[in-house]
Amino acid sequence: MYFKYILKKYLKNFLLILFALAFFYVIMDFIANFSKLPDSSNLQVLYIYYIILYSIDMFYPLAIVFSFLLTIYYMIKFNELVSFYSLGFTVRKLLKPFLSFAFFVFFLFVILDSGKVAYVEEYAESILNKVRYCNTKLFIKYNDNIIYIEKINPLLKEAEGIKVFVFNRQNVKKVIYAKKAVFRNDEWYAKNAKITYITDKKIISEYKDIHFLKNFKPKIVSNLKKLNSISYYDALIAIKFFKDVNVNTLLSMVFYKFFTALSMIGMLIVFLFRAPVHQRISNVSLFLVKSVFLTILIWGIHLMIYKFSKQGVVSPYILIVPCLLIYGYGIYLWRESCEVGKL
Repeated sequence: MYFKYILKKYLKNFLLILFALAFFYVIMDFIANFSKLPDSSNLQVLYIYYIILYSIDMFYPLAIVFSFLLTIYYMIKFNELVSFYSLGFTVRKLLKPFLSFAFFVFFLFVILDSGKVAYVEEYAESILNKVRYCNTKLFIKYNDNIIYIEKINPLLKEAEGIKVFVFNRQNVKKVIYAKKAVFRNDEWYAKNAKITYITDKKIISEYKDIHFLKNFKPKIVSNLKKLNSISYYDALIAIKFFKDVNVNTLLSMVFYKFFTALSMIGMLIVFLFRAPVHQRISNVSLFLVKSVFLTILIWGIHLMIYKFSKQGVVSPYILIVPCLLIYGYGIYLWRESCEVGKL
């Protein structure tokens, strides 16, 4: 019964804070960019939809902590926390509903960030800049192939002017040229593509419908030259297949999303151990202010390291350090409480 009781309070506060943060961000963004938006009301609504998704994806780690602090604050204020301890509840038992919900939300967003949700900011920018979401004149190394693409549209999964140079060691084995190709079933398909076979004695050309470039995903190709955002799944594919990709930049984006959220979840453990049991024995408001400040500080440190690592100033693996320190301190508090018999 206690699990559902705490979970219900936590869920209500989480939704309240998450949508409040998202709503505030959307309003500020809409006011700042209203003059740049197209006149079409449909595009304006679509832009707001993308910004809402982006803001929710960006602020959910903060919402996890802030809603936890709000829930604990009311539990202290109305003597619920001291009542739980009086009934024999331990910190570990009280943490179960909070951590269960926090990790559920975390894994839910990991799944979402493995798909199209990771790119909603770029979709919004394409509407804001009044341009079609496409890239031109891309030159990429993929496995043992050198690929030139005149134009690619990742949303329509279409490309124009694809030229593929297939190498055998240091020599060009064949050249594939397609005026237009579409991506389906994890590979590209082109009608009447020109295939030129190159040998030591002669050059042979033929025209036929072909399937080629398996796992050469248009969304990954579109992002490789700017790398502003990428999904977890596409990052794994890019590291595995693309030879000229900046691995540090990819890891920076992936580690920032992943370990920032994990760090915020670790803060729940620290805050519950440090939370005052009753408002008479300590200043609950001061505890709340300190906790909010510390949360924003940790979030800001992750953001700063991410910016530096993305530019190549520091290693992206430094993003793991704050997370390890938080969980290390949480384990220390856990063991300390075991020694004094609190757990």
